[in-house]
Amino acid sequence: MAELGSGERTAAQAYLEVAAAHGVEYIFGLPGTSGQEFLGTIAEQERIRYILALHETCAVSMADGYARVSGRPTLAQVSTLPGTANAVGVLYDAYRDRSPVVVTSTHVDMRIMGRDSHTEGRDLVELTRQFTKWSCEVHRSDRVAEALNRAFKVASTPPKGPVYLSLPSNLLVEPVTGKVPEAERYRIVPRMAADPEALREAARLLLEAERPLIVAGSGVAAAGAVDELIQLAEMVVLPVVMEPRYSFLSFPTSHPYSFQIPERQVTFKLPEWGEPDLIFAVGCRLVREYRYLSEPAIKPETRCVHIEEDPWEIGKVFPVDLGVIADAKSALSSLVQICRDQLSKIDGGRRAERLACLKKAKERAQRELEDRVRDGWDSTPVNPARLIREMDRLLDRDVLIVNESPTAKDILMSNFSFAAGRSYFSNSSGGYLGWGLGAAMGAKLASGERRVVACLGDGSAMFGVQGLWTMAKYRIPLLVIVFNNRAYMAVKNQFRGSGERVSLAAQLGADLVDPELNFARLAQCFGIFGQRVEQPQEIALALEQALQQPGPAVIDVVISQKTRKD
Repeated sequence: MAELGSGERTAAQAYLEVAAAHGVEYIFGLPGTSGQEFLGTIAEQERIRYILALHETCAVSMADGYARVSGRPTLAQVSTLPGTANAVGVLYDAYRDRSPVVVTSTHVDMRIMGRDSHTEGRDLVELTRQFTKWSCEVHRSDRVAEALNRAFKVASTPPKGPVYLSLPSNLLVEPVTGKVPEAERYRIVPRMAADPEALREAARLLLEAERPLIVAGSGVAAAGAVDELIQLAEMVVLPVVMEPRYSFLSFPTSHPYSFQIPERQVTFKLPEWGEPDLIFAVGCRLVREYRYLSEPAIKPETRCVHIEEDPWEIGKVFPVDLGVIADAKSALSSLVQICRDQLSKIDGGRRAERLACLKKAKERAQRELEDRVRDGWDSTPVNPARLIREMDRLLDRDVLIVNESPTAKDILMSNFSFAAGRSYFSNSSGGYLGWGLGAAMGAKLASGERRVVACLGDGSAMFGVQGLWTMAKYRIPLLVIVFNNRAYMAVKNQFRGSGERVSLAAQLGADLVDPELNFARLAQCFGIFGQRVEQPQEIALALEQALQQPGPAVIDVVISQKTRKD
């Protein structure tokens, strides 16, 4: 292969030239029978590494996890209709969470398209259109590089999101000439500054409210605006909750102004603080509903300020008094300065009353949490809160948690201290299982020496079990902790009726027993350190041993089915 960027080259070589110019270090893929030329071209260069997956769910979720950590578009490669169809579920997860994943699919030769040829799909673009910002099939070899450049631009333009390109296999071997435009000329400034007058009005509403509440969205963390949010909350003395169904944690759970709300039975009424008279929402969706609620999450009389980079989200479900189109970083930076200049609107007595109220509310929430945690602390199966508190004690101060354990999320966020340095992300509301293991592997590859831990439910882990092979093959030093409650608990928690009726329904469609799933044994089959934990006193030793491993490790913890049914 000629050096990237030199003279005449094939369209496949031009593809790699563009990818390298955009900083791509890995392509996560499964080549299929249409990807031979593509794979051969990758093998002839050393700038970009190919990571092989055994299923497209793993390939695309690895790209998703890498993109979320790096903040850059990341490539996944699949093949024709079967590969694209297998990728749709995690493509949907990426779309819901605005992850800049670029999926390219090698397709059948254009000379046999329309003949119902092997693995041919009628319309791959239409199949993926509803899960992407842009979906396109390229029909000329000299347009491959141009289309990929555009794909990176579209994926990284706020609001970010996935892109799909179908590339007929015969185009990739054709020679192309001409210089590919520089990647820098396809990049745009990602910050969208707010209208200054709108921000002054937002500050006025915030400072004049009696019981305002900040609802922080994933967009705050994605924009790198957590510090600005902390400054604003501390300056005005305000409680902060995360938006329901968030993907990135945008406010440290260890902060005294941080409170947790139920994600399924959504209410913004906090203990002691009460019902807010103003919702101040930043970088979020208001709200993603899990089920129909007879009482709206936001009361009709509650005023609302919504700052969001995507205008579609503002006033989408709930009306707002002020909608501001802006990214969270620029908006919060300006708001901090505006509020600092107008703090006289909050007198000393009002600040003192708010501080006392928040202190009382936090103490009450902590007492209620301790009561729940003490119930069954020494029980078998393991109390998940005990597992999480051991994790909190032993894991690094800068650990990244990647979570796909849906029914353990509330317990994780209540009992693990996400202080400054620690971070968290999950798939928010797509609901496609099997994303977590691949996403955590991609996150680890983008994180250097930083510790990354995947928290997976047993159902989620089984959906993505093929990822164990990839983790073993490339010796990705990821710690996987399986919260094994032996059931699809998100399903089981929805059953209503008599105990007998619930039990019968669970046996039919939720219980994962007879045989039980043993992820430690599965890991060992691939040469991965695997440890099964069935007693609470075994947790610490298993974690310590796993943390000492130079490569991947899996801890399979049999936990109780006692989770919050909200």
